[in-house]
Amino acid sequence: MSLLAVSLILTALMAVSASAQAAQPGAGKIGWLNTSAFADEKAGIAKYLGALKQIESEMKPRVTELQALQARLKAISEDLNKMQSNPAIPVDQKAFAAKQDEGQRLQREGEFKKKELDAAVDKRNQDLLGPVTSDILKAVQDFAKQKGYVAVLDISMLDQAHAILALDPSADITKEFIVFYNARPNSTATTATPR
Repeated sequence: MSLLAVSLILTALMAVSASAQAAQPGAGKIGWLNTSAFADEKAGIAKYLGALKQIESEMKPRVTELQALQARLKAISEDLNKMQSNPAIPVDQKAFAAKQDEGQRLQREGEFKKKELDAAVDKRNQDLLGPVTSDILKAVQDFAKQKGYVAVLDISMLDQAHAILALDPSADITKEFIVFYNARPNSTATTATPR
C-alpha cells in the first residue's frame, strides 16, 4: 500500500514538474527580423514598397527643385572663385557683391525648401507608412503566435544601437515573415490618397 502511495505521489510530482517546465518563459523560440529587408525591391513587403514608391513619386518635383537650386549655388560658387583666381585681373566688386548676394539668397531659399520637403515627407510617412507599419506589427504578433515564438527582435534596430554581441543565423525569420505577410489578404493598412 505504501509503495502505491509513493508511486502516485512521484507521478503527481513529475506531472506538475513537466507542466511547470512547459509553461516557463524560456521554453519558447526567439527569432529575429531584419526590418530593413521590408523595403527590398525584389523580396520586400509589397504594401510597404508601394507606400515608399508613392511618397517618392509625390516628392520628386520638390527634390528636383532642390537639386536645381544646389546646381545654381555650385555655379555661383565657381563663378566667384574664377573672379578671384587671377590676381592680375582686377575684380569687379559690384558684380562680385551681386553674385554673393544671389548665392546667399539661393542658400536661404534652399534651406527653407529643404525644411518644407522634410516636413512634407514626415507627414506623408505618417499618412502612408503609419497604417502599413501598424499592420506589419500586428502581423508580426500573429506570426509569432502561430509559429511559437516568445520573442521576435528587430535586428536592424539592435544593430544601430550596437547591441548585438552574437547572432545565430538560423533564428532569422525575415524571409519567412515577408512571405507570410505578402500572402495575407489586404487588411487595415490602406494607402492614402496623394496630397
